[in-house]
Amino acid sequence: MKYITAIVFSFLSLNVIAEDGLVTQFVITKTIKISEESETRQIYNNAVLVNFNDVHSIDFKGQYTFKITTRTDDFKKVNLLINLKDISTGKPYYVGGHAMDLTVGDSASFELNHSNTNITYSVQLDTSYGKLP
Repeated sequence: MKYITAIVFSFLSLNVIAEDGLVTQFVITKTIKISEESETRQIYNNAVLVNFNDVHSIDFKGQYTFKITTRTDDFKKVNLLINLKDISTGKPYYVGGHAMDLTVGDSASFELNHSNTNITYSVQLDTSYGKLP
């Protein structure tokens, strides 16, 4: 009887977790180096709520296209693939992509460089659970 109760409880727990999505809050800092002594920074932040084990592409007000691919087996650790496209100049530019493994609740950061220019993109991520609508 204890084993049946444990199995039922585990199944119910998995169902509760399966209703949760992944909230990814991010800050993108675009740094343009003008000279050795001068640079400008543009900071953009937002958050998205996405399903686990899915691919989502989100456009943010003519600034960025943010593509996030999530993969998980246990809904605790998640593999993220982030692709970033800068559309702020009117000409879409693929900045790059970065993959990482995170435990939900953790934060991470990485940098992407615009080739042949003095532009650097710093991306900071923070993850948590959120209820899907």
